[in-house]
Amino acid sequence: MSKENRASFFRQSGWMVIATFVGGIFMTLVHTVARKMDDSDYSAFVTLLRVLIILGIPSAALQTVFAQQAAAATNQDREAHLAATTRAIALWTFLIWVAVVIVTGLQFGPICRGLKIPNPMVIWWTLLLCLTSLWSPIVKGLLQGKHQFGGLGALPMLEGAGRFAVVAIFVLGFNGQAASAMSAALLASTVSLLTGVWLSRQVWTGHRDAIFNWRSWMRGAVPLTIGLGTVLLMSSIDMIFVQSLFTDTHQTALYGGAMFTGFAIIQFIAPVTTVMFPRIVRAMAHGQSSEGMKMTLAATFLFGCTAAMGCTLFPKLPLRLMYFGHPEMLAASPLVPWFAWALLPLTVANVLVQNVLARSRFDAVPWLFLVPVAYTAALFIQGPHLAAMPDFAAFTRVIQTLGVSCLVLCGVAAWFCQDCPPRALAGRDSATEPAIFDKSNSPAA
Repeated sequence: MSKENRASFFRQSGWMVIATFVGGIFMTLVHTVARKMDDSDYSAFVTLLRVLIILGIPSAALQTVFAQQAAAATNQDREAHLAATTRAIALWTFLIWVAVVIVTGLQFGPICRGLKIPNPMVIWWTLLLCLTSLWSPIVKGLLQGKHQFGGLGALPMLEGAGRFAVVAIFVLGFNGQAASAMSAALLASTVSLLTGVWLSRQVWTGHRDAIFNWRSWMRGAVPLTIGLGTVLLMSSIDMIFVQSLFTDTHQTALYGGAMFTGFAIIQFIAPVTTVMFPRIVRAMAHGQSSEGMKMTLAATFLFGCTAAMGCTLFPKLPLRLMYFGHPEMLAASPLVPWFAWALLPLTVANVLVQNVLARSRFDAVPWLFLVPVAYTAALFIQGPHLAAMPDFAAFTRVIQTLGVSCLVLCGVAAWFCQDCPPRALAGRDSATEPAIFDKSNSPAA
């Protein structure tokens, strides 16, 4: 990698880290304000945010899918298919969302009881937020693949600032609870989405003569979705498990507070991979090699270790920053170091998984997916024993299980990064190419 490309990599990575950090500060302040809600409402609010992540796994992976397709769109035919794909997927994700709403309506009572939701209205706000979560990754993927990192970085800052401002108005000004907080999140997410659509408008409105082929697109999209979904599952399963197993809402709120300190580490470091992924894909499209993974891996490990060490030496500091005015949340400090070190291998695994997916090593996907399945099974097998333990001892065991599982995921991803040479898209035949582009339906054909 030339000095100019290396400087560009660090400049873009630095901007994405700063933008995500600023957006993350506002998202953190949301919980400072939201903690003024009742324990049951705050615990439900935190849990539904994790549910939203799991429901949005297919759409979150869409950012990676569209980033790959946009980065590899190096000629007019591929640009045409990118535009056709964008419009088609936006329509079909809406139809999928309608189906989710119908299923939720049919199982509304059991869902509210299982997640201990105090106000059923919060479910409907969450479903509307799910729709914006289905569409936002599409526009983010387009901006990422086109290397429009200026606009891409602005979106999390806009959404974070908007969510904090509206939650503060609803909760502090009108004594709102979980339903108000979710409606505030919906409003901020909508503004961010519309901004992203405007920034990527050339893709949405261009090349209307191209035909979208589902079969060829799915051959590349499904393994990308499942592969990236493994990381998202690993970061979300524990809170839902704890919320469903333990009845003391104050204790589960403490667990959620500690969990967010570890999650903040992931959110802070993850933007570096946002720059790495399209660079690897574009290098493959031109038959070139890329050193982006090595630099990303080094930066991720360094930042992660620094953050985890800070959480170990000063476990109350992140809780004071997140929940100032709520000294009762400092009781969660014993869990903070556990979370920080447990999620460190997950941040490294995220880099390795994205590297594997960017190079289309889809043979790794089934093995990657087995890890969160085994992790979930391990939690539920321990369920009866955990329920009989003191709460904090049980919480520590859950986090330890998470840490071991993250190490396994990291090891599996590292194994498939071996012998992972860049293979140019142009050099693949139709039988081996993960067909994101369908040549038979191109305008030129």
